[in-house]
Amino acid sequence: MSARDIRREKGTDVLSTLMGSRAAGEQFAGFFDSLGALGSVALRNGTGEIWSRPGLSRRDRSLVVISILTALGREAELHYHVQGGLRHGLERDEIDEIVVQLSAYIGVPFALGGAGVVGRAFAELDGTATRTTTPSPMDLKDDATRRADGLDVLGTLLDLPEGADPRATVDATFDELGEAMGKLVIDFAFGEIWARPQLSRRDRSLVVIAALTALNLLHELEIHLGGALNHGVTATEIHEVMLTMILYGGFPRAIDGYRLARTVLAARGGALPPDGTS
Repeated sequence: MSARDIRREKGTDVLSTLMGSRAAGEQFAGFFDSLGALGSVALRNGTGEIWSRPGLSRRDRSLVVISILTALGREAELHYHVQGGLRHGLERDEIDEIVVQLSAYIGVPFALGGAGVVGRAFAELDGTATRTTTPSPMDLKDDATRRADGLDVLGTLLDLPEGADPRATVDATFDELGEAMGKLVIDFAFGEIWARPQLSRRDRSLVVIAALTALNLLHELEIHLGGALNHGVTATEIHEVMLTMILYGGFPRAIDGYRLARTVLAARGGALPPDGTS
């Protein structure tokens, strides 16, 4: 079997898991074959070369792709990938939570658009007119609890030494952003959204670095790449996020993200593995 045929077979295998059966995967591969060069890019390069890589589980790559597509407002593709994410092992409340997490990074209107797609994708699978499950509610906290939870997230994101008082970081945040903005960052973004239990902090970091790379928001991406490493995301997994970005966001965004990730890792005495697998 030639290398190009191997890539097609790997791509068809990925499509089979995304679509739920070998027959559906082969049907979708045939659709891509009918699109000429662009279809070959999608099938052989996109699914056959990128999706089939071992550096991210298919569950985690679905989480990354759903985050990218939501951030970019790509609703038609998002519908299929929500259903594929379920087939790859994501739970419904985890997919809902991806959108909640993204609301702080892409804005509520984009998040609401994503939530609408999620609901329609769930309903289609269930054969109902509307989704049959209700998204998890917000835990309405008092101000003291919001602040305490926000400081806890801040401590893990920045990897503060055990016993360190993060209030110095709070003060620095307030000095840099002003009290109103700083308060919303710590109490709302960290204390309410990041502290929710529906996704691990490691998964939330994957969601955030995927979205920030898609939107080319490099200042915030630098902070969250460091936070991702502190939350247990590996250099290989970061490398795979950037490779996945090639397919869904294009080479320029992927290359900018890759270069920044390499800089962040080098500052910590690490490196991105050349092939993303070591």
